[in-house]
Amino acid sequence: MNIIQAIILAIIQGVTEFLPISSSGHLAIVQIFWGLSKIPVTFNALLHFGTLGAILVVFWQEIKEIFYSKNWQLLKLIIIGTLPAAIFGFFFQTKIEQTFISLKFIGLSFLITALFLLLTKFSRAEKTLNNLSWLDALIIGVTQAFALFPGISRSGLTISAGLFRKLKPETAYRFSFFLALPVILGAVLLQLPILIQQNGNNYLLAGLGILISFFIGIISLKILEKILKRGKIFWFSIYLIILSVVILI
Repeated sequence: MNIIQAIILAIIQGVTEFLPISSSGHLAIVQIFWGLSKIPVTFNALLHFGTLGAILVVFWQEIKEIFYSKNWQLLKLIIIGTLPAAIFGFFFQTKIEQTFISLKFIGLSFLITALFLLLTKFSRAEKTLNNLSWLDALIIGVTQAFALFPGISRSGLTISAGLFRKLKPETAYRFSFFLALPVILGAVLLQLPILIQQNGNNYLLAGLGILISFFIGIISLKILEKILKRGKIFWFSIYLIILSVVILI
C-alpha cells in the first residue's frame, strides 16, 4: 500500500464510519478494485482508532458525566449492548474476514442497511437515555454484532434499532456511539501485536491514516447529528440502493 492509497482509505473511513453507509463495506470495495492481494485488516483497525478518537472528542463531556455522576445503570446497559458483538466477533472472526473479498456479499449487505434506514421513517420517538431498558440495549447490541460484516453499517443499524425501540433520535445517536467505543477499542487492541511488528514505513502510513480519519470523523459526526435531528436519516438508503445495484451488476 502506498501513501496515496493510505490517504484515500483514511478519508473514506472518516466519512463513512459515522454516516450510516458502512465504512467497512466502502473500504473493502476500494481495496478489492485496487487488487490488493490481502485486505490490510491491521491498517483498517488503525483507521478505526482515528475515528475512535473522534468519538472521544465529540462525546467527551458526556462520557465524563457518566463516570462523575456514577451512572452505573447506563454503564451496565453499554456492557449489555457490547456483549453480542464481542461474542460474535470472537467465535466468527475468520468467517467475517472472508466476506471482505466478496463483492456480491457486500452489495447485498448494503441493501440490508438501506432497508433498515428506510423503515426508520415510520419510527416513533419517545424514550431518552433515562428510559432505556436492558432489552433495548440488547437488541441494539445484536444489530451491532451483524455490523461486523462489510456493507452492514454499524451506525445505521444501531441507530435504526434505537429508533425502532422508540428512542428519540438524539438518544439513539448517543447510545449508538457509546456502544462503538468498546467495540472499536477492542478491534484495535486485537491488531496491536501485528502493528508492533510492522516496519517504519507502515508506521508513517498508520500515523497519517489515524490523523486524517480522526479529523474527518469529527466532521462526519456533526453532520450525522444534524441529519438525525431533521429526521432524514432514511435519505442515505437511496445512496446505498444505487451503490448496491452498481456493485451487483
